[in-house]
Amino acid sequence: MIDSAVTLPQDYARDLQRVTLAVYERYAEEVVERFGFCPWARAARESGEVVLRVVFSANPDEFNESLDVLGELSRAPDAPDIALLLYPLLDVDRLAFEDFARRLRAHAEHGSPKLDTYAMAAFHPDATADLSHPDKLVPYVRRSPDPSLQLVRNSALSGIKGLTSGTAFLDVSALSAEAFKALAEPPPKALRERIAEQNLLTVTQTGPAVIEAVLADIASDRERAHQALLSSHGRRGPRRP
Repeated sequence: MIDSAVTLPQDYARDLQRVTLAVYERYAEEVVERFGFCPWARAARESGEVVLRVVFSANPDEFNESLDVLGELSRAPDAPDIALLLYPLLDVDRLAFEDFARRLRAHAEHGSPKLDTYAMAAFHPDATADLSHPDKLVPYVRRSPDPSLQLVRNSALSGIKGLTSGTAFLDVSALSAEAFKALAEPPPKALRERIAEQNLLTVTQTGPAVIEAVLADIASDRERAHQALLSSHGRRGPRRP
């Protein structure tokens, strides 16, 4: 594992950021958009409304860099409604990353200054397709190439009727302002349930093996890119959980 205390050389950080963004964009286009896990993803991506940030922290007990990014986003005059924090060096399994997200949220909400602008949802590459219930499939449709946090402004979420559990079941990685307005009328069933049920239907009809093949190819692409990057910079990289 890369030592979290080591400051990354500027050229290495730049190239790692490029690789991380490239594999995430593959996931967004080839998984989220292709299989319709988020109905607003394509429009928002094409309009450039989603902010992507790479966080280089390698220590799940260190929150300063994440809090700095949260503070920067929260204080910006044009603070985005949606942002993704990508953690290519954080070598933890899915449950540990969810715990990291909970602790980061606590630091943000109770620190000084208070950073409670955004709701958070954890995405992680370690998940299998559990088709027994829509809710149990959620980690699978959030199977991003690197551990990632999805941030959505609380003020935007508060305008969505029918969403009863924050970002727990709604992939809002790219909801535009127009999409939020379109959701002003309450649906006959909670929005989170409708999306979770639709995603279960999609995975069942498409077949997990088809989606798994795409995810595996993206993961392989990520590993090849990281190995090439690490070789070119003479570094030893983190293990994938």
